[in-house]
Order: sequence, then C-alpha cells, then structure tokens
Amino acid sequence: MGKFIEVLRAGTFTAKSGKPVSFTEADLDAIAANYDPAKNPAPLVFGHPEDSDPAFGWAEEFKRKGDILMARFKDVPEVVKTLVNNGHYKKVSISLAADKKTVRHVGLLGAVPPAVPGLADVKFSEGESLTIEMSSKQEAGMDIEALKKKLDEEEKARIAAEDRAKTAEDGKKAAETELSSIKDEASKTAVETKIEELISKGRILPAGKDVLTAVALSLGKTGDEIELSKGTGKKTLQDHLFDFLGTLPENGLLNEFSNPGDGGKETALPEDLTSKV
Repeated sequence: MGKFIEVLRAGTFTAKSGKPVSFTEADLDAIAANYDPAKNPAPLVFGHPEDSDPAFGWAEEFKRKGDILMARFKDVPEVVKTLVNNGHYKKVSISLAADKKTVRHVGLLGAVPPAVPGLADVKFSEGESLTIEMSSKQEAGMDIEALKKKLDEEEKARIAAEDRAKTAEDGKKAAETELSSIKDEASKTAVETKIEELISKGRILPAGKDVLTAVALSLGKTGDEIELSKGTGKKTLQDHLFDFLGTLPENGLLNEFSNPGDGGKETALPEDLTSKV
C-alpha cells in the first residue's frame, strides 16, 4: 500500500478559470469523505484531457492531515514513473466538480511555478505512490501521443514475452512427455525380457505372461522400496516380485517327454511313430 501524499491545502488560490477559490479544513474533510473509489474513481491523467483519454493510475483514498489534503495512488505504469522521476512532469492540478468536494481527476503538468506553495514536487519512489502539489493555471506542453506509443510498445513487449514463455513451457512439456514415453517403453522391454527368461526356465506358464507384465509395470511405477528381511536391504516392489518368481520350482513342461524312472532321460519314441516322421 502506497504512502499518503500532499495534493491540496487550505487557503485561497487562483483556479484555471482565473477566479479565486478558497478551501477550508472542512472543505478538505468533505472531499475526503465524499470520495468513493468504487463508484466514482478519480484517474491520474496528463493535463486536463477529454473523457476518452487514458488514465495512468487511480486515486485510492483522500484524507486530511492538518490543513493538507493527502492522497495515494495505484496502478501507475512504470513509464509514467520514469517520466515523473526524470523531472518531465513535476506539478499537478486537481480538478473538482462545482460542489468543491467531488474529485474529477488529478492531472500531471510540466515544471511550472505552483499556485499552492509549500507542497512537494511530484516524485515516485520505489514501492511508493507519488507526491504531488497544486499547479498554477499554466500547463506545460505534453506529447501524449508519444507516451501512448511507449505504453503500446511496452504492452506488445509484455505479450511477446508471455508468448515466448508459453512456447518454452509447451516445448518443455512435450520433451518431458517424450522422455516419459521412452522410459516407459524401456521399462516394458526390460520386464518382458525377464518374464520370457522365467518362462524359458519353466518358472511360470506362458499363459501368465500378460498378467505378470501388467502387474510388474504397475509396481515399477510406484517407485516404492521395502526391506522384507532385516539386513537384506531395500528393493523396489518390482524387484521383489521377480526375486520371488525366480524361486518358483520348474513347472515340468520342459520334461513332459522324460521318463521319471530313467533318471530324467528322454525315452525313445515307438518305432512305428518315428517311421511316420
């Protein structure tokens, strides 16, 4: 939240029309009490523009401190802060409605002698709002079109930067997706190789290949590690699964033509069968 700054003080001054106008402390209280930024926000502008001209900030709040009316502003573009800090717009003129309590706008002006002495020049500081003072009826020349162009360039630069960031983020996500796919395919190949080895050794039946592949891949994605026996160290669930499968006895399919009574030696086929081969 920005600090409060001086915008007007009690006294009699010359308005832009050339007529004298007086403000009492009660008038300053009325300005502060009447201000509602939600219903009728007062813009920070350059000079005294038409209604269609852009705002370069907004008054958040007004309050009286002694015989001084204080205000604070928000949403002031960096380019405006730079112009003010470099001394291009050192004064301001506050515009009020005929009721003397409704703030229409606060206009930044050139470096002209102030109509209200004793207030500070306009100045932006890091993390703060601006300090302003009443000006005389004279207004300095302003290149509003140049400022609009600068703001437009900054907006285009911001959009371009956001587009570059989005493109980089999309590229990163695509690369991560591709890498994940490569890892998944490598993991599937490794699991299938282990299962084929178990089948070749007779540890599991070929019919269980698809189920075991799905289970092993699912366990591999968890990344969880546990220690089943004290001192054996932690292993992934997938590794424990394959360790267990490796301890299963052979299913006997590889020896179905062996003669158990002949020490596991293969028995010759009958003569009449071999002759048909």
